[in-house]
Amino acid sequence: MKYIKRLGLIGLVVASIAAAVVSASAALTSRPTAARCGGQTWHMSTLSDAQRRAVSLTPKTTTIGALTGRGAPRHQPLRRSTSFQRQTWQVIAQVTGYRLNASVLELTLFDAGGYMKATLPAPSCLPSTTRARTQIIQAWTKFVNDCGHPADRSQPLGAVGYISGVGFWGRAHAGAGLASNGAQLGPVTGLRFVAGCKS
Repeated sequence: MKYIKRLGLIGLVVASIAAAVVSASAALTSRPTAARCGGQTWHMSTLSDAQRRAVSLTPKTTTIGALTGRGAPRHQPLRRSTSFQRQTWQVIAQVTGYRLNASVLELTLFDAGGYMKATLPAPSCLPSTTRARTQIIQAWTKFVNDCGHPADRSQPLGAVGYISGVGFWGRAHAGAGLASNGAQLGPVTGLRFVAGCKS
């Protein structure tokens, strides 16, 4: 009987250790990581990089044409090396489509014949060092609640509104819905729709 009780106690200890290991693993995988949240530029795209304090969070009104007409850097910057990246911009545009790319919500913006991307990281990808964390989460929540649940395929939209976001340089290349100079807004810090999306 004592032998059986001892086996039962050992089994309980082993089960407890296994549960603790699984719990720790789950906590670890739920933390923001570059692989899950945007690659090597994810700190910039979540406004949690070392130069985040240099960014002006007061939006400067501009147009998609003005942003996509800026000179592109020779290589995609991995630091906030340009004034474009240290400013929050606001454009009025039509959101023609959206999709979830890994843990990043990508919006396709259109105005006056020009396109560019704006990105919103999932709240689970925002580290504790993120600036404007509340505004970013509010923008994500507003879009999901008012416009539609994002999926990993492109979905058409058509809403028009004011989109605010920090300047971000993607790779410069031509393509549908992309700015040829690589200019993007990311992360988006504010959304205000005037048509569509429960405006």
